Amino acid sequence: MEIKPIKSRRTKEIILDQIKQFMLEGQLNSGDKLPTEMELSNMFQVSRTSLREALSALSLTGILEIRHGEGIFIKQSPSNAIIEPLSFIMLMEKNQLQNILEVRKALEMEAVDLASQRRNDEDIEAIGKIVEKMEKDLPEAKNSIQHDLAFHLAIAKASKNPLLDRLMNTVQDIVGQTLHVTRALWMSGNSGTTQRLFEEHKFIYISIVNQESQLARSLMYSHLVKVEQERKKYEENQKKLYV
Repeated sequence: MEIKPIKSRRTKEIILDQIKQFMLEGQLNSGDKLPTEMELSNMFQVSRTSLREALSALSLTGILEIRHGEGIFIKQSPSNAIIEPLSFIMLMEKNQLQNILEVRKALEMEAVDLASQRRNDEDIEAIGKIVEKMEKDLPEAKNSIQHDLAFHLAIAKASKNPLLDRLMNTVQDIVGQTLHVTRALWMSGNSGTTQRLFEEHKFIYISIVNQESQLARSLMYSHLVKVEQERKKYEENQKKLYV
C-alpha cells in the first residue's frame, strides 16, 4: 500500500478516503489486519488522535472492527456498512410506506433482470419449486405470503449480486412487517386474486428460465404496480366502511 502523508485540516476525512480507496482497489480485503495505530500514525504522518477519530468513524459505519488486544481488522462482511444504515433509514420511513414500496419496485426490477441473465440450474430449480408450492396452495392460498416472499427472495439470490440480495431481504422484511395483516385481509376479500397472482408469478418464472430479461422486468413491474393499486383500493374501501 502506498500511503500518502497527510498534511491537511481535513485530516480525518482524508484518512477515511485513503483506507476506503485501498479497499476499492483490493489492497485491503475482508478479514485483513491493519498495521498498529503507531505504525499507521507514522505512515500517514498524523497525530494518533486524528487517526483514532478516523478509525472510530470507520468502525461505527461497519467497515472496520477494532478488537481490543488483537488489533484493527477489515470487517468480514463490509456490506453491512451499506446495508445497516439503510435499514435504519427505511425503518424510520415506516409511516411513508409508498416511499419504501417504490424502492422495492426499483430493486425487484433490477433483480429479476439480472436473475434472467445470470441464473443457473440450481436457481431455476429453487424458483420452480416455489411456483409449484404456490399452485398446490390454490385456491385458498393459505401460505401465499410465505411463498410470495420466498419467490422474490429467490430471484434476488439468482441475481448473483450479494448487495442487491441483502437489500431485497431488508426491504421485504420491512414491507412484510407493515403489510402482513392487510395483505391477508385483502386477498381473502377478493375472489380470483390468488389465481391471478399465481399466474403472474408463473409468467415471471418462465421469463427467467427463458432468459428474457426485458420481458421479466416488464412483468415484474406490472405485477408490483397491480398489487400496489389493488391493495390501495382495498384499504380505501375499508376506510369508507368506518366513516
